Amino acid sequence: MSTLDKIKQAIAKAINAALKQKAVKASDLIYPPKPEFGDLSLPCYGIAKLFKKSAVEMAEFLVGANGRSPVPGGVISGVKAIGPFINFTLNKQKLAQGVIGEILKIQEQYGLNRAGKNKKIMVEFAHPNTHKAFHIGHLRNILIGEAIARILTVNGFKIIRANYQGDIGPHIAKCLWGISRLEKEYQTAARAGAKARAEFLGRAYALGSQNYETSEAAKQEITALNKKIYDQDKSIIGLYRATRKWSLDYFAGIYKRLNTKFDRLYFESEVFAGGRRLVLKNLKKGIFEKSQGAVIFKGETYGLHTRVFINSEGNPTYEAKDMGLAELQFKEHNPEKIVHVVGPEQAEYFKVIIKALEIIKPETKGREIHLPYGWVKLREGKMSSRLGNVVLGEWLLDEAKKEVLKIMEDKRNLKNKGQVAEKISSAAVKYSILKSGINTDIAFSLEESISFSGASGPYLQYTYARINSVLRKSEIRNPKSETNPKSKILNSKSQISKVNCAVLVEMKEADLVNKLARYPEIVALAGKNYDPAEIAKYLFELAREFNDYYHAVPVLKARAKIRQARLALIMAVKQTLANGLELLGIETVEEM
Repeated sequence: MSTLDKIKQAIAKAINAALKQKAVKASDLIYPPKPEFGDLSLPCYGIAKLFKKSAVEMAEFLVGANGRSPVPGGVISGVKAIGPFINFTLNKQKLAQGVIGEILKIQEQYGLNRAGKNKKIMVEFAHPNTHKAFHIGHLRNILIGEAIARILTVNGFKIIRANYQGDIGPHIAKCLWGISRLEKEYQTAARAGAKARAEFLGRAYALGSQNYETSEAAKQEITALNKKIYDQDKSIIGLYRATRKWSLDYFAGIYKRLNTKFDRLYFESEVFAGGRRLVLKNLKKGIFEKSQGAVIFKGETYGLHTRVFINSEGNPTYEAKDMGLAELQFKEHNPEKIVHVVGPEQAEYFKVIIKALEIIKPETKGREIHLPYGWVKLREGKMSSRLGNVVLGEWLLDEAKKEVLKIMEDKRNLKNKGQVAEKISSAAVKYSILKSGINTDIAFSLEESISFSGASGPYLQYTYARINSVLRKSEIRNPKSETNPKSKILNSKSQISKVNCAVLVEMKEADLVNKLARYPEIVALAGKNYDPAEIAKYLFELAREFNDYYHAVPVLKARAKIRQARLALIMAVKQTLANGLELLGIETVEEM
């Protein structure tokens, strides 16, 4: 339990003692809209309803005529009844001592909680289909999914990272048809590296997709080719397997670059047969029905829409495959929930398949969650690999790195410049995508993403590196300082306690401590909402407050005891920044 949680619990306990019953929870305490209203506030509406009095009366009764604090121990320095609210002002020095001491003691564990203890969640994300381009929409999917997996982990859940990829179906047939028209390019790609092969497959798919829509002859050929792939026809299966491997090898490189590892890769080719079996089995039970040679689920019965699960050619559709996928996922891992990170265009689709699954397997009810996210848009509209006008995910990462290297040209003495540039450019892309709420559409700006000021990944890394620089200078000016970040002080409760945080009396110091104190709550909120933007927003605010503080308040030139306390404070900021960046999949940079 964090320092701030303990204070909230103490307030709730004291209020309940005064009321002689459990009427208040720590979570009932809110943050006032203005600093002059204190640090914490308790609305008394619920209590008033319980005791059949007005909220104003209850607030005045609990505070008392003399404005006494109902909380012992000096944690609260002031308490006032303002209308229906009880406003609490915290003892700034005690809060600073508790928060800074806690962070420097537990370090990377700051922010961890046990909300998900003994619970397992599968986060299913990425989903790049083989034989198609890996675009920046896929990039956003991976970054969201990986961040959510990390956030849920620190919220105490056991996480299974899963990736479900389409490696069979019409899009494969379209790509292989396109390859048959690009024989020379295919031979060249076969001798090239993973990136060139992936780009070729994207072009072949775009060609096949365009012809499928404009040529009836091509459409018939692609349809026949699709059947051959399902039947594993010898005339096509060799090319299918070879090009499938091309895609998977390329994707593996992307995952590595983004520091993402999956516990399980699922493929349509391994679930389509099970999905078809499940649908046909439940056709006999009346859950599905036949219509014009196909098997459908009549969604209108449930206020949804009807969808085809097995087409008139006898092939399972995406819907049937998802039935087979769910059956396999629950059989292998039996998670509490499965979170599917999939675009918003699939919202109605997921409503249908989740409803069908609940009817077939009632034990899955409430355990399948579709988590949609907004589009990553180009100026001419959303991306389409069908038309071929896509921005490739790796191209964006490469361009960001090129621009960062240009900015770093004068950093001639910087060690491992290439590795640092990769970290900074990766942070630029990740933060730019994750800082927006997951349902928000993004018009990606490369220039804004690589900025070293404002709400950007490089700005956060710069802030971390800046604190490192201050701490290095503190070692030179005061080599025996107990705030040496490489000494055992960080692991010693007694040593930390020697730093007297009561000397931190500046308003900007109190603001920083308050911001640090709220980090565990932000982690919990991000986990509850499945939204990394909560972390991203918090980190920017923390970095901005630190930089404002450092500009206004001397650290290294302060008197010894004040210097020690201020160094401890900025070390706590550094640790919290590192913890939060880790949740976003962003690496810190020691020097910039």
